[in-house]
Amino acid sequence: MFYRFRCESEFYPALGRVPLYVRMKLDLAGVKLSLKDWLAFSLEERMVLCHFPVDTEDEQQAFIAYLEFLSRKCLGAPLTLTAPVAPLLWDNTEPIPEPVVEKSAAGNQAVTRAEWARWNSCYRYALYKTAVSKNEPEAFYDLLGELREAKR
Repeated sequence: MFYRFRCESEFYPALGRVPLYVRMKLDLAGVKLSLKDWLAFSLEERMVLCHFPVDTEDEQQAFIAYLEFLSRKCLGAPLTLTAPVAPLLWDNTEPIPEPVVEKSAAGNQAVTRAEWARWNSCYRYALYKTAVSKNEPEAFYDLLGELREAKR
């Protein structure tokens, strides 16, 4: 499955940016990948990464191996690994992570515990990631509105 967000829809046809769903996979696998690296991959290769599962340890290892292959093939260098990000920041329904609390309150759109608990891990990750991002601060509020509209 490939989770797509309306706030990223303009980037999906050419996959000109790393989608939030792929960023989550990269964080969980401990892979550092720049936008320049992402764009060095063909559209088909980027699409495979969007649909690649990483729910189990074996799937994560296969994801890393495929990225290692792409990195050597397209970039001529080994893959850059980093410490995996623990999903505890967004995977738990309580407490709501502080960056999400602060950013939503600052915009007078406080995320409630019921909302946070209702959204699945992928949606919580996307909201957390946009809350801590220094780029495109409006993405947080766009995503929050999208999640609220969908009643996910």
